[in-house]
Amino acid sequence: MSRIKNKKSSLPDAFNSESHKTEWTCAAKLAGWINEIAKEKDIPIGVAEVETKTKDSGKRSDIIIYKTPKNLDALCVIECKQPFWDVFNEELKEDARNKGNKRKAPYFATCNFKKLIWWNTERANNPVLTEEQQILEKYNFSEIENLDEIENIRYREPIRRELRKFISKLYAVHTGKEPEPKQAIDEHLIDRIHEKIRVLSYFYTDIIRDKFHKDANFAKSLQNWFFEQMWEFSGQQNDFDKAARQTAYLLVNKILFYDVLQSKQPKELDPLIIPDSLMKGSMMQKTLQLYFEEVLKIDYETLYTHDFIDSIAFTDDDDLVKQIKEIISVLNRYNFGTLGYDILGRVFERLIPPGERHTLGQYFTSADVVDLILHFCSQNEDDKLLDPSCGAGTFLVRGYQQKKLMNQFKKHEEILDKLWGNDIAKFPAHLSTINLAIKNLGVLKNYPNILQSDFFALQVGPHGFDNDIWRKRRAKTLGVDEREITYPRYFDAIVGNPPYTRQEEIKDTGVDKQQLIANAVMFGNKKIADISEQAGIYAYFFVHGTKFLKDAGFFGFIVTNSWLDVDYGKGLQEFFLLNYKIVAIIESKEERWFTDADVN
Repeated sequence: MSRIKNKKSSLPDAFNSESHKTEWTCAAKLAGWINEIAKEKDIPIGVAEVETKTKDSGKRSDIIIYKTPKNLDALCVIECKQPFWDVFNEELKEDARNKGNKRKAPYFATCNFKKLIWWNTERANNPVLTEEQQILEKYNFSEIENLDEIENIRYREPIRRELRKFISKLYAVHTGKEPEPKQAIDEHLIDRIHEKIRVLSYFYTDIIRDKFHKDANFAKSLQNWFFEQMWEFSGQQNDFDKAARQTAYLLVNKILFYDVLQSKQPKELDPLIIPDSLMKGSMMQKTLQLYFEEVLKIDYETLYTHDFIDSIAFTDDDDLVKQIKEIISVLNRYNFGTLGYDILGRVFERLIPPGERHTLGQYFTSADVVDLILHFCSQNEDDKLLDPSCGAGTFLVRGYQQKKLMNQFKKHEEILDKLWGNDIAKFPAHLSTINLAIKNLGVLKNYPNILQSDFFALQVGPHGFDNDIWRKRRAKTLGVDEREITYPRYFDAIVGNPPYTRQEEIKDTGVDKQQLIANAVMFGNKKIADISEQAGIYAYFFVHGTKFLKDAGFFGFIVTNSWLDVDYGKGLQEFFLLNYKIVAIIESKEERWFTDADVN
């Protein structure tokens, strides 16, 4: 029986273990928890209950929270969906808004049990107001994927904790004890993008897993792609999730960066618009690629060139195409030309949450450790730095800031000219390019020097580094003569955090990687080091990197300490003694600098 006028309420049995839980049965759990919380905290709001289907639409209203225990005036309507739903979904929002209007509730909320979004009904009715002006607050409920696990303490307690915050704030705002919260534009944009990436990843995971088991050629390509990233591959769910997340991030990053560039260069780039009639993934891919090719004429090769992982992003799945169109539509609501570049910079910096970095294969080096190495290796604002395995660009970004501190009047493009990075994989090269470009999005000539190549395939001749392939390609994209493109012959400092994989552990990817690494110890016809195959690849980075370093230049790497006390470290020690003056070897005895690393 309901607490309101003995009214019967239709509550599903949330404790029935014989059937799978739906959003309706789990909505009943939320309603029960809300009532418990209101009683525990002595919050005088009305009962929260789950109603039956409405007379007009036949749809359930999910949760209704009443204003007081003694009347039927609705305070807030909460519409609940499965976790795979985008909590900002327009259809979900409109359904909840309409129900809020019908019941004259001042507030409504959308919920997928991972998040709850609290809306002001009156503001949501005003089409002139932006989405962040309509939203009052967002609550991160849990990481739940399967509603059958809602009673698991891992999910139940975070949900109850956030519900306490929501109910307390709802009552305080409704009674005028607190003002309505406001949403920052950059925070909301980041939340919007994160949610869309999450939903896209669901689609891509299913696509990748299905094709892996049905298409032998795709399975081989996926396996090779993993090995190219220097990742282990087991063909398990985690592998499919990792590839899916990277696919989603790459696509959304491309679209977002295009919109930002278009706002800066409207004469060169057209607004990204997808016709409503376009419903085929293949046509979506062709349409977007036409836009991206216009960017390639300017530069940004590491962002917009196409490889295997990009091919996953587009299939003829109507729902997937709809999701891609939605993210384009969401971003088109923003006038990036009027947003401050500091706001845009924060958006890009926070696109990958810290907890997501490991999933994407990115190990972000501690800024303190990087600054320490840079202090040893670079003392001049004009020093040219190279990170041969740059990852997301931490060394290069901190190097940028170091140079800016040395000379605050030094122009953005002048600093970029001193910073060079390379990575074998597309995604880290992509991230490095963005992380340097966003240091000043107001500059037109904003071209970070990031190469995507196997470092051991980059060769140094008698007169230093001169990569003809990259010279020609860069000249083509910039629309200038090849002789106008210059690369440093040598670098003042080489810094970084190279991979620790052993040479003998490298998988066969169809490329003679073993030979490339063997070539690292050769300079011309002369062997310059004797490195054991048991040594990690970082040892070969030291040797090959030396060829790029000018006389009296500095080398600073973060590496495992195993080379100091094992037999296979002897060759590297001899190489250092013959070619370098050791300034410092720093080992942390108090703490691990990389908590996730398997080595120290």
